[in-house]
Amino acid sequence: MKKHYRSEKNCLNCDTIVPDKYCPSCGQENLELRENFLHLVLHSVGHYFHFESKFATSIIPLLTRPGYLTKEYFAGKRASHLNPVSMYIFISILFFFLFTANSNSNKKDIIKENAAEENAISKEDAETLKNIVGNTVSEKAGDYTYSLLDNAQAITDSTGNSSKVNTNAAPTTAEGKKSSLTLGGDNAITNSVQTKLRKVMDDDLSSELFKNKLVSHLPKMMFILLPLFALILKLVNYRSKKFYVEHLIYSIHVHSFLFLFGSFLIILDWMLPFMDDWIQLFGVAAILWYIYRSMRNIYSSSRWRTVYKFSLLAFAYSLLMLLSGAIVVVATLYTM
Repeated sequence: MKKHYRSEKNCLNCDTIVPDKYCPSCGQENLELRENFLHLVLHSVGHYFHFESKFATSIIPLLTRPGYLTKEYFAGKRASHLNPVSMYIFISILFFFLFTANSNSNKKDIIKENAAEENAISKEDAETLKNIVGNTVSEKAGDYTYSLLDNAQAITDSTGNSSKVNTNAAPTTAEGKKSSLTLGGDNAITNSVQTKLRKVMDDDLSSELFKNKLVSHLPKMMFILLPLFALILKLVNYRSKKFYVEHLIYSIHVHSFLFLFGSFLIILDWMLPFMDDWIQLFGVAAILWYIYRSMRNIYSSSRWRTVYKFSLLAFAYSLLMLLSGAIVVVATLYTM
């Protein structure tokens, strides 16, 4: 949208003379004060995310040229592209929105299927009960009921030791359950987690909802792992003279790609649900190639040296993800 600049050359913020569009002292743009609502909203959003010309020059290279934005950033060409942190925030918001929508959609489908199954079972049981009642109720129903009660009392009197057997069996069963719960150790926390997990997994609905809620926490976990990813990069490239902040900027660009590419995969999966397995396979292959290629462009190592560093990075990062995942699993169990 075209901007409307003031004809006056004084800055309204600091009263400095403005020779062009921006104040040379405070940097405020010399725009007209009276704007319509649409222009105000678009200008505010565009100013916050730097959409005007930087969006295309940042997003397209992020997807198609691994490591390019990081090299441009440290070459001093920063005004031509989105700020790494701002870009990361915008892309992560988009990804979280799509990811949450996808998780909620799956949750609703699960609840609907479970409700339909319960209704179907209830109708079937009702029909069976109706047939049984219709076939068995007769004029002699009262006499037949009393006969059953008399027979039951006779059996109880003739087998007086049966209650004793059942009484002795109960502690044995409880003891067996107790021993099975303590197989993982005598730690009370471990036993509590095992019991909670077994209870959730025994119920189909709770199991599916637990899995969906667990998956919904994974993007949040990436926020915590981002600086750790940069630390692993610094350790893997210990001979490099790069500072930690350089590894961090590269990590931000890599995770921005992961979020943006993941958003496209979610949309593609919505459009082509019958190709879900192929989409996931393509996504994994593309991500592995992107990280390998970006590492080679940033750290200028040989092909096999890059493969070696990539393997170390993947191993260490996987361990961190497993540890973080275990923490998230426990937290999810006790927040359902």
